[in-house]
Amino acid sequence: MPLRHAALAAALALAALPLRAEDTIVFVSARNHLVAYDLATGAERARFATPGLSSDMMVTRDGVLLLNHRDGDTILVVDARRLRELARIPSSSMGGRRPVHGYLTPVIDGRQFFVALNDGVSTPGQPNTDNTALFIDVTPGSPTYLKPAGEVRLGQGHHKAAFHPTLPRMAVSNINDCEEIIGVYDFANPAAIRRVASLDARRLGLDGSSEAKTCTPTASRPGVRPAPHGAATEPVSGLAVHNLNGTGQFVLVDMAAEPSSFTALATRGWGGSAIGVHPLGRWLYGPQYAPREGDSRAPGLPCQVGQIAVIDGAKASVVTEIPVLKDGPDCTRSLAGTPEAGARVGYVAVAPRGDKLFLPLGTLGPETTRSSAVAVFDLSEPQRPVQRASIAVGLHNGHRDMAMTGDGTRLLVPANIDNTLTVIDMAKAEAVRSFPVTERPNRVATFSPTSGPSKPAGPPPTR
Repeated sequence: MPLRHAALAAALALAALPLRAEDTIVFVSARNHLVAYDLATGAERARFATPGLSSDMMVTRDGVLLLNHRDGDTILVVDARRLRELARIPSSSMGGRRPVHGYLTPVIDGRQFFVALNDGVSTPGQPNTDNTALFIDVTPGSPTYLKPAGEVRLGQGHHKAAFHPTLPRMAVSNINDCEEIIGVYDFANPAAIRRVASLDARRLGLDGSSEAKTCTPTASRPGVRPAPHGAATEPVSGLAVHNLNGTGQFVLVDMAAEPSSFTALATRGWGGSAIGVHPLGRWLYGPQYAPREGDSRAPGLPCQVGQIAVIDGAKASVVTEIPVLKDGPDCTRSLAGTPEAGARVGYVAVAPRGDKLFLPLGTLGPETTRSSAVAVFDLSEPQRPVQRASIAVGLHNGHRDMAMTGDGTRLLVPANIDNTLTVIDMAKAEAVRSFPVTERPNRVATFSPTSGPSKPAGPPPTR
């Protein structure tokens, strides 16, 4: 047998073996494939074809990975224990296209679902037929396990969602919509999902009486674009929180109320893509792209790449807005004219102990921009984050993902210019190692037989 064939056969045999208790597998999604690595050694363990681009992936507690294969309009299902493909499920039976964000619902009445949000390809403002939410049953032992359980049409996306911790309800945002900026859906019967409430532009004061009070679904048209992008749930009150990029507001949604209610909170900032939640509840952290150095709308300090809006879920208020400086609290250098001028905040991770907050910095702007840092904040006082020195990671352009291992000890940060994955010790807030991965890494997830899956972005934390 030729040497390369023998090596391939050995790799396939290794992938077929169940994971050992001490193994942690890192799944890295990139263009054209999903690759599994051994976290301890950096060795490749398996590879799955995903032609084109993919987006979010989640891993269930029983070790099933579901990846939104965006350009294939499918959900790739992988056995994370044996590293083998289980299925490829169409992302819609209703004409939905381009599944991007995906979530695991909380376990309610013994059932759990993976929810794939299809962003569609429709032109904003034109008839919308391809934006949907598909529910896949991920309840072990269910007669419909790993099969579609229901689907519902949404407003015009891109979409993000937040889920009530104990009720079968979700609040979904529609970034290119003025009639349904946020919709609340009841999925008690996933075969007949109901929209029970919605927030339209008029309820935000955008009544069309002037250009400054006219809602526009796209930035290319005159008016105000709400552009919701970023969602989370405060687990004590059950309030969903959505970030309106265009107006700089955060909208609190009481999904349990009849009808659901919406409360908008103003900030000095704009932009954003995620919201973090303190493990004990109450406090939420909304990174925003601005104020930032050189921004015409919300100018910031030299070295500033955004801010964190701290939201008190108990009092439904924004309590403070904290600058994010690229290098850390002592950074005073100007980023103007450098590739780092486009550095921006994005996703947010709060350590399970609730003592630290991590912001892997991506970039905003052209492909020449670069970022190589993770901003770190001390949460000794959860309502008053204090910035610490940033952690150096690989060079990156655009959106930057991350994953927290199931035991909450390590944060994994990809770099799509250097094609590396940096491992951060979350207790020490320092990088401990880095290893090469597939070209242009995008999304990251982990699974271990002992500590389970990486922390999901969908459900609220459990106390």
